[in-house]
Amino acid sequence: MAILDEIWNIYESSFPPEERRNLHSQQNVLACDLYHIAPLRDDGKTIGFIAYWQLPAIVFVEHLAIKSDMRGKGHGTKAIKQLTAKYPRVVLEVEKPDTPQAKRRINFYQHLGFHLNQYSYMQPPYYPNKQPVPLLLMTFPYQVDLAQFNQIRHQLYSTVYKVNDAAY
Repeated sequence: MAILDEIWNIYESSFPPEERRNLHSQQNVLACDLYHIAPLRDDGKTIGFIAYWQLPAIVFVEHLAIKSDMRGKGHGTKAIKQLTAKYPRVVLEVEKPDTPQAKRRINFYQHLGFHLNQYSYMQPPYYPNKQPVPLLLMTFPYQVDLAQFNQIRHQLYSTVYKVNDAAY
């Protein structure tokens, strides 16, 4: 099985449909120079991936996923530490802390030096006729003020999601 096929299987099993692209959209994004997807490997096997955008002022981690049977072994921590060692400013989206799983995910990133920003943020839908997803942004290495948040949101909306800020 090709590495991209393995990554696609992990992607589909790790994210709900409203938080991921379809195959055609993902293939289009792979052609963008700002977008990077890197397999995470252990003992020669693909066990996850990290997908990120290298934007002018930040790196945006769009997706990080580890196969369910490989979670809790430090692979996600290693991937994030490598990314934050290479890039000085990193941003990612998380679900609001309304469930135990969302709280664990936020705590995971906080342990790695990320800060939860409480400003209102909507992830634009990946598909037409779908609803936006209310999320929060986490930033590394520091919490951002409202002006910085708005700059980040503008970069994400215009480059990653290809939507107008005013729409959300």
